[in-house]
Amino acid sequence: MAVTYTLGKDAVLSGITGEIRNVTATVEATQIDATARGSTGRKYKGGLKDATVEIEMLSGAPALKAEVDIDHTNSGISGTFVVTNVTEGEPLDDVVTFNVTLKRKRASAPS
Repeated sequence: MAVTYTLGKDAVLSGITGEIRNVTATVEATQIDATARGSTGRKYKGGLKDATVEIEMLSGAPALKAEVDIDHTNSGISGTFVVTNVTEGEPLDDVVTFNVTLKRKRASAPS
């Protein structure tokens, strides 16, 4: 489930400074095989959820903290995220962009 959010309207990011162009949030649950012995069909249960946020920023080196707080309580994507990857794209005829990948470290406490 990948969803794009509008900052200021749908979500709040704190810990990132820079001009953000696009944010994509993905929440996935692992599949656990719950098939009983002797069964003729497979059964699966949902396992742990993994949340990833990808941010596309415009030129200018992004000022990032190691941890970023994201608040979007309606989607279950709230919590503290850790920066796991920063990629710089330098197309020949376009604007330099940075793609930042964040993984959830811990979820926010329920309110």
